[in-house]
Amino acid sequence: MRHLMTAVVAALALAVSTSSAFALRIAAPPPPAQMALTAPVVVTGKITAIEKDTVDGTSPYAGANDKVAYKVAVVKIDSALVGANNLTHIKIGFIPPAKADPNVKPPVGGGRPGIGRPVFQAPELKEGQQMAFFLTKHPTADFYVMPGMYHPVDITTDAGKKALEEVKKATAVLADPMKGLKSDKANVRTETAMIMVTKYRAYPLTGGDVNEVAIPAEESKLILKGIAEGDWTNKPRPGAAFTPNALNAFYQLGLTDKDGWTEPMFPQQQPGQPPIDFGAITKDAFVKWLAGAGKDYQIKKVVPKTTEK
Repeated sequence: MRHLMTAVVAALALAVSTSSAFALRIAAPPPPAQMALTAPVVVTGKITAIEKDTVDGTSPYAGANDKVAYKVAVVKIDSALVGANNLTHIKIGFIPPAKADPNVKPPVGGGRPGIGRPVFQAPELKEGQQMAFFLTKHPTADFYVMPGMYHPVDITTDAGKKALEEVKKATAVLADPMKGLKSDKANVRTETAMIMVTKYRAYPLTGGDVNEVAIPAEESKLILKGIAEGDWTNKPRPGAAFTPNALNAFYQLGLTDKDGWTEPMFPQQQPGQPPIDFGAITKDAFVKWLAGAGKDYQIKKVVPKTTEK
């Protein structure tokens, strides 16, 4: 579980653009375990066909009205890890990569000729590929898409097999969070709590209006307890790209004075004194809030307005 958390960013922030081309320029793909926590649909499977005809549609981002032509891959599902129960096949729309102009020299700093500065190119799916996919439903078309930088993982490689193990660990927690939240091990309770906060507080990958809906009271109390038990420092982990912790999860909750939360007062750093432990001060305030004004607080999950239930 601890190894899993090194691959998950608890403080999740995804800037969504109405331009898929712009979105490809802003960041590298997130770690697969993180994608597994925030994508509405996660499956593994083999691409059995690429449909001959393209399908016209818009970019899948909220407010988009640009017209694009999608190729459609048909995937035979091996494992439905999240959100694809009872499906044997799934269709994935993708935009074929733009062709470079061979007559144009590469730009300064790298990149493909005729394309401009380096970008993280959306993948071109091909028949026969065995992948793990992180998907969301296209808002109007009859297929799913790989939003933003949520690129698939080739699970036939050693790196892909390792990534798939982390994905399965993450989705197993999502499938039965109460098991981890009620564990007799504090670190398991905390890590499960961080995973569930990341899931519940993630905004739609394609943008759009949202509502915030309270989760069940018992689960909320256990998650808050797990956060309170955790490590609120930003201690680096050797070899880890990210260091998620309980402090990150706390900030994701978005507590305000309406919830009875008051930001703690931090002392000024004095010359010659040790650095101020902001995490410890915030944790102390959170524990006190949880025993008082926050004792009946229920965590709110973020849901798209169009699919709220």
